[in-house]
Amino acid sequence: MASWGCPHEIDGLCQKVNQIACDPGMKGCVLYGRFVFSNPAKNRPAKPDGRDAAERHAEQPDKPV
Repeated sequence: MASWGCPHEIDGLCQKVNQIACDPGMKGCVLYGRFVFSNPAKNRPAKPDGRDAAERHAEQPDKPV
């Protein structure tokens, strides 16, 4: 298994986010929004695509509206 060390973590504290306990992917973390985490709470919400349900259904007719 590979590991990763954050250059902003010193003694378990994040130097970027008010010196709180390091939690990779937390809001404010340099990783936030750049990667997909297994914990959905750490993932950035999806951007709305600006189309209505009928337009999306027209592109994917097999899925119910």
